[in-house]
Amino acid sequence: MHTRWTRWLVGFILILIVSVAVTGRTYKSYYTCLPGSVTAVVITNASAYEHEEAFSLTLYDAEGSTLYTTVAGLKSFESTVYFLNDLVEQPGELSWGALVVESNVLLLTGVWIGTETEWVSISNVQAQTLSTEGLDIAYYWYGANYANTENRRTGIAVINHGENALTGTAFVYDSKGVLQNYTDFVLVAHGSAFFRPESVFPVGEDSWGLIDIRTTDPIVVASEYYDAAGTLLDIDLIDTVYYLQTQQSDSGDS
Repeated sequence: MHTRWTRWLVGFILILIVSVAVTGRTYKSYYTCLPGSVTAVVITNASAYEHEEAFSLTLYDAEGSTLYTTVAGLKSFESTVYFLNDLVEQPGELSWGALVVESNVLLLTGVWIGTETEWVSISNVQAQTLSTEGLDIAYYWYGANYANTENRRTGIAVINHGENALTGTAFVYDSKGVLQNYTDFVLVAHGSAFFRPESVFPVGEDSWGLIDIRTTDPIVVASEYYDAAGTLLDIDLIDTVYYLQTQQSDSGDS
């Protein structure tokens, strides 16, 4: 698969250029090296300068332990690709979670996720700085659509890229806006958790709607979509909140 896809993957990846401050920026994403899954990361130096230590790449497993880390250089406008499955010595049920790229150069990062035969998701990861200066933040809110019908299934991964543990709650609403279930969770530093709506209520034509997630610190949400046979169709990475709830504000779920 590597020979077949590398030239296509590097040559056609479309990534938004992000200017990186001299103090460094962090690119946060999700990866999976579970059996049957493949993740590749493309990293590009978008500057006219060569850097011997252009970036660091670190993988954490679902429990927050470091699986792999490296520091590498890049020549001017050079790209490199990491097939993460080759970097994990003994893939197992914890071989997924937080992917962190850190750099202080003009960098592009793309994450490709697929099966052993095809790519199903391509994400252009940006280093985003969410300014909360002067705000007394109570919760960060993230939202994703889900389907738990005869033809579609959904899985939701929540990933903590931070150095500290956080708490959160996932609320599941049906298409009529009725709360079906909620789950409290705790994520250790660099830890992850996974939810399947079908584990808490039956499959049905009306089993679709919103998964609303609130956390005490920023996270990345990976919304995985499958067909009825369990084949992965797409992954949507959500790293931006739709609402910042301060201590003084209210939410319908709080």
